[in-house]
Amino acid sequence: MPTYLQASVEQLTHLDKIKSSKFAEFSEGIDVLAKSGTHLSPFEADYLQLLKAYKLSYLGDIDQALLILQPLTANSDPAISFRAKALSINSLIIIRRYLDAFLYFEQLINQLPQVHQPIAREHGLRVIAMMYTMIERYDLSVSYLDQLIAENPSENSVCAAYQLRLEAWYSSDQTELLKREIDSGIQYCEDHNEPLWRQLIMVTKAKLLFKEGLYEQSKQLLLKEHKKAADTKYLRLITEFNYLLAESFLMLGELDKAKAYANLVVAEAASFKNYFPLVHSYQVLYRAAKQEKDYQQALGYHEQYTAAFTAFMDDKSAQQMAYHTAHSEILAQSQKIALLDKDNQLLQYEQTTLKHQATLNKLLIIGLAVLVLGFAVMTYRSFIARQRFKALAEYDDLTAISNRYHFSTSAKGALALCEKGQLPAALIVFDLDHFKQINDQHGHAAGDWALRQTVDTCRNFMRNNDVFGRIGGEEFAILLPGCQSDKAHLLAEICRDAISNIDTAASGYDFKLSASFGVTSAELSGYHLTKLIEDADTAMYQAKQQGRNKVQFFQG
Repeated sequence: MPTYLQASVEQLTHLDKIKSSKFAEFSEGIDVLAKSGTHLSPFEADYLQLLKAYKLSYLGDIDQALLILQPLTANSDPAISFRAKALSINSLIIIRRYLDAFLYFEQLINQLPQVHQPIAREHGLRVIAMMYTMIERYDLSVSYLDQLIAENPSENSVCAAYQLRLEAWYSSDQTELLKREIDSGIQYCEDHNEPLWRQLIMVTKAKLLFKEGLYEQSKQLLLKEHKKAADTKYLRLITEFNYLLAESFLMLGELDKAKAYANLVVAEAASFKNYFPLVHSYQVLYRAAKQEKDYQQALGYHEQYTAAFTAFMDDKSAQQMAYHTAHSEILAQSQKIALLDKDNQLLQYEQTTLKHQATLNKLLIIGLAVLVLGFAVMTYRSFIARQRFKALAEYDDLTAISNRYHFSTSAKGALALCEKGQLPAALIVFDLDHFKQINDQHGHAAGDWALRQTVDTCRNFMRNNDVFGRIGGEEFAILLPGCQSDKAHLLAEICRDAISNIDTAASGYDFKLSASFGVTSAELSGYHLTKLIEDADTAMYQAKQQGRNKVQFFQG
């Protein structure tokens, strides 16, 4: 075990480099330095405080970590300030203070060109990429990760870049890229003794196996790696292992083991409320109880699943809203600075007027005119920017219909009106058949073309007050306020027939396009959007099981 006789930048840098690969040694080194009583220079003291905050954040003491970080964000050393903001973002995300996190995030992006210390740039680029992944801007996330790798970073940062890029590819269904690189990422992190990043990549690999229906392989991988994941003592990682094991055991019919791992996630949620694993774990418990015909318990778990799913969706909405709010606030601050610069110029004009009164009177008039015009232009630009941010937050970039967040908000409002007025309502959910094969065989451009054509085709048959949204990669939903179930079924059949008759030659490829539809109504499923989507989803999967390209009405 190393002994630290005196504090120095070299020793602090050494601890910095091993903080994720050898956390126990890092933690002990920080404690020894803190208790040694060695005189520290101002820079060394601040550097030590930064590493203390990392240790506290890693161990889950977020409030204490943020207390240390807050003064460091205004540090005179640009690298310390930059890294303090990056670490604050990690901590603020854990406790869901999203607006504060995204305000720091915008500052990181603006300050990145002025930061030259390699460790600080690596940390900042990783956090920026992580934040873009969180708000589902995977293209921007990968772009910053490519920049990180191009700067020849440390081995730890290469592993981090592997993990974040693989996660972005998984989330954006870029399966071929993911399969090509995932084993290389695992091997690199193993060769360079980065167990935390290696295990996070293992989670992505297990998700991929599960997604492709290889439940036994997913289970075996997770069981083989479970002890290594537990040894990291990183609760987010351990939670993801447990919920994936619960799902794998459920699909393999091993209900007792599925429930055991799901209950571990539920128990862990009290100290680390990660909604995504919690949603899946309650769903496992619900489905297991249902298979065991314990309907009373199944009902209880379903209520908990619904609450967790609602909390998860609210959390995602809060992230998106915080991002756009922070972006607008930073933009407004930049405009205020620009206006202050104009004011400073005006003061200079007034001072010079004492010497050149006649000439500068004209310049003063011109300066005032420029100021007023600049303010008007910036006000207009701010208005346009807010409108653009609102559109980005509410509409899907590819198809120009509502994204999941906006669909959920609009549909809940429409359902509330229907319930209040005792009006009928129906929901259609449909999913393109074999869409992954289209992407894999013809490329993502063909897949994008198919999604746009599907939306344009279905729009032709809808009313102005129908709510149409893209709620998944190739999954869509249509809420029909005031519509009886038989008419909803007819509309679904019309859309299904129209999609199957789309001429795909215009895409440059020849392939068959079809969709499977599930339909339900408020009469059967009630006016709660989550229940309507769940029942319509059930009907849609029945349609797929019956051979796809069909419409199935939920039978209750």
